[in-house]
Amino acid sequence: MSVFEIAKEHGSWRLAGFALAVLLFCALSLLRWPLLLVARLLLAVQSGLDARITASFAGSVPASPETG
Repeated sequence: MSVFEIAKEHGSWRLAGFALAVLLFCALSLLRWPLLLVARLLLAVQSGLDARITASFAGSVPASPETG
């Protein structure tokens, strides 16, 4: 089915609405990336701070041996 057949069957307004929905989905997807990067950065900082605070209260904790 071509775009012209869809426009003829359902109308150009529905086709434009679908295109707008796809563009909105793409825009929101692109907007999500910076927020995801900020969340990962905050997770890394929080994990580092947690490890330092735990080490300062408990002394140096030896690393667990790798299993493998």
